[in-house]
Amino acid sequence: MPKSYSPEYIDAINKVEMYDNVGIALARACIKANVPLKLVAKVFGVSRMTVHTWFRGGPIRSGRLPLVNSFLSIIEQDTAKGVLPLADFQAAKKYITELLEKESA
Repeated sequence: MPKSYSPEYIDAINKVEMYDNVGIALARACIKANVPLKLVAKVFGVSRMTVHTWFRGGPIRSGRLPLVNSFLSIIEQDTAKGVLPLADFQAAKKYITELLEKESA
């Protein structure tokens, strides 16, 4: 089972002062929603290290940016609706699986 976000990691993300960065916004939304980094990587078909880079403000390739923005919007909407945060990894895995099935349909 993947590790949850550590308090140190959360603190480091919250201290980053890049408020207009999509990767930082994605990190904050995923932490708030309790969506594990491993599943975020699965959604985008990238490595966990790539997601770590995004979460720290690193560049997101322009071809992926629309998908990242859409995912971020979904996470924010579901958090506002009360669907998120997720209780555990199994709930997160189910949520992501259903989300990917909807997108591919």
